Amino acid sequence: MAKVIIGGVEYPVSVTFGAIASYLDSVGEDSAEGLAAFYQLPPSRYPAFIVACVNEGLRAEGRDERITVGEVSACSIMEVGNAAAILFREMIPATTEDKKKD
Repeated sequence: MAKVIIGGVEYPVSVTFGAIASYLDSVGEDSAEGLAAFYQLPPSRYPAFIVACVNEGLRAEGRDERITVGEVSACSIMEVGNAAAILFREMIPATTEDKKKD
């Protein structure tokens, strides 16, 4: 499972349909149109997307801990940008060749 650093703390992330649905719900765009527009995610929405994926990662690991949009928004642009980049990479499906390298 991929990891991101938020507020100097390392967290697991899980970019699943559940995380994306949770993100869409949290920003009031839980619709087919919202899902279609997801790939045009503006930077102002990165914190909400990061929260959804971190909280899904925490849930997947069986942890009760959760983070908030406020915690992510309080981080530096570098930390948020790095976390977003990791999430975007996680959205790219692994090929057979990628799996052989692991």
